[in-house]
Amino acid sequence: MVAVHRNWSPFVVSAPGKVILFGEHAVVYGMAAIAGSLDMRAYALVTPRTDTKVRMVLPDISVDVLFDIHTLPQLSSTDLSHPSEVEALVPSSISIPEGPGRTAVLTFVYLYGCIFAESDRNTGFTLCVRSLLPVGAGLGSSAAFNVALSATLLQLTGQLQEEGVSASDKKLINQWAFHGEQVAHGTPSGIDNSVATYGGFLKYVKGEPSVSLESTHALRVLITNTNVPKSTKALVAGVRALRDRYPAVVDGILDSIHSISTTAASLFQSTSEAEETLEQQMQDIIRINHGLLSTLGVSHASLERVREVTAVRNLASKITGAGGGGCALTLIPNGMASGDVDVVARELEAEGFHCYQTVVGGGGVAIARSVDGKVAVEQWLADTIERHGRPSAGGDGDVYGSAVAGFATLPAAAIAVLKPE
Repeated sequence: MVAVHRNWSPFVVSAPGKVILFGEHAVVYGMAAIAGSLDMRAYALVTPRTDTKVRMVLPDISVDVLFDIHTLPQLSSTDLSHPSEVEALVPSSISIPEGPGRTAVLTFVYLYGCIFAESDRNTGFTLCVRSLLPVGAGLGSSAAFNVALSATLLQLTGQLQEEGVSASDKKLINQWAFHGEQVAHGTPSGIDNSVATYGGFLKYVKGEPSVSLESTHALRVLITNTNVPKSTKALVAGVRALRDRYPAVVDGILDSIHSISTTAASLFQSTSEAEETLEQQMQDIIRINHGLLSTLGVSHASLERVREVTAVRNLASKITGAGGGGCALTLIPNGMASGDVDVVARELEAEGFHCYQTVVGGGGVAIARSVDGKVAVEQWLADTIERHGRPSAGGDGDVYGSAVAGFATLPAAAIAVLKPE
């Protein structure tokens, strides 16, 4: 293992969000689900310090915490029966904030404690994470954070052989990100962190390793956040209660959803079908999948409104995730002009929704030391901050304090240029 050294330059780690395409609710009963990576990512700027402090800045949820590396506990994955119990081992000298940042801080303490050996703790660093994913919308913002965090810590301790590119690097990142998800969610499925690590499209069956579909077919989609709160636990319980009353009927619906997932997997892996034919088949199974989920009682008036607005233009939409509110997914034909998509998005936003035009099926976790392979991250940061007139601020030991302050307030469009090719 290579210890952290003082002589390194700033770098950026990014990881994508995820969207469940097919298989919601059926996956609970051991059937297949298909998920894909979103072209919306979390970006972690990592900068060296000259002191023994570690600072984590999460501007999107108003978190800015400073640790002394000697007060962060040294942990082993065997110290706890479950990672979610980490708070019991946090020393009183570390203040854990209340609110949305609480889980992020506990996750950081756990992963740093496990990944950083005593010999690695010879200098500090600052980690500033900007997420272009809406929090709490079921689009994998937590997993994107955990993958970016895990990759950062593994990179700093020299445990990645090819800066996250190799299969062994990705496997290690995914393992630790899953532990981070355990801190946050208790018993996660593992699909979110797998998508954020590997990217592309994955087929997932509970209790089995995720399978990459190795697809070359990216999808244009419109993600609509209805802003309606949902309870995944209550929705899953509702389907279970319905199944208890009508087992043969509900099992038939779940079997049909499973068949849709397997059909989608075949379509993604197809190399013979024309793109137009694949698009039409995808529209068909999206409509059918939504109808089946509605039959299970997990739709909502807001989700039906998305379906109605988009159906006027012959677009196929469906629930993505547990339903009951949350988000809907609309497939955008490759031939549809962006201006026409904007019109649909404005109509949906007039209903009080938030829309995101994006692509599904892009790359996974990435570590970048330059932008477009040309300009070093440090230089790009200085130029971008100056162009946007961002604030300057520093501090003892934090030689990049002004850069971090600028990065924390950059507009999303400026950060998105860091997206890997």
